[in-house]
Amino acid sequence: MKKILVTMAFAAIVLAGNTSYAADKKDPGYIVKEAFKREFTQVKNVTWEVLSAEEGIYKASFVLNNESVQAYFSTTGDYIGTARTISLNQLPIMVIKELTKKYNTDMVEDVVEYSSGNDVYYYITTAANKGKLILKATGSGTITVHKTIK
Repeated sequence: MKKILVTMAFAAIVLAGNTSYAADKKDPGYIVKEAFKREFTQVKNVTWEVLSAEEGIYKASFVLNNESVQAYFSTTGDYIGTARTISLNQLPIMVIKELTKKYNTDMVEDVVEYSSGNDVYYYITTAANKGKLILKATGSGTITVHKTIK
């Protein structure tokens, strides 16, 4: 179930980019808001969106340390993960090295750092000849094609 929630949350991030893909802007309720407060104690001015009414995934958008951050929670208050847009030069050195070797870094459009528990992944959107590629990278430099968009 958690893998499905993480996949759904990230799919929404990748497809939406920095724009809103919310199906509805309903209040997440007490349980989700309290779970958020436990994870992010010093954050104010949070906006909420429902990303998947079927799966019950809520996205909280807020500013933390002068950076725009999105956190994802289930309706039961389970923390799913956090995402933030970063620059290409903020990627781990091993990822930059592998990315430079295999892809044209001039074509990188967007980099999202996604963390869930102890796992951190980097989703890199790059322009390709006939569309876009979304690459998934680990901190150790392993890069796979996550999705092709035509």
